[in-house]
Amino acid sequence: MDALKRFIPLGGLLLVIAYLGYHAWTGEQGVRNQMVIQTEIAETRAQLDAVRAERLAMEDRVARLKIDGEGAEIDVDYLEERARAVLRFAHPDDVVVTLDVHPRG
Repeated sequence: MDALKRFIPLGGLLLVIAYLGYHAWTGEQGVRNQMVIQTEIAETRAQLDAVRAERLAMEDRVARLKIDGEGAEIDVDYLEERARAVLRFAHPDDVVVTLDVHPRG
């Protein structure tokens, strides 16, 4: 019985350590949750970079078509390219090659 009484504090200490260790790993601010959050942050940053690149491309397209401010000129080549693409027109000297998107086979 005396030997058992000596191990009661040690057993209680081991239970407290196990409890704290479990919550340090799985708790709301635990190690595992921090890894999940870091992964989500990396994915969100990648999405943000893609959206920023898309926004810059759109701003460039708008800037080429904008006639605001002093000395601003429209990029005629870009305007012609976009008009042809949207309206599906071709210049009389252009050679137009059409491709069958869904080949029969």
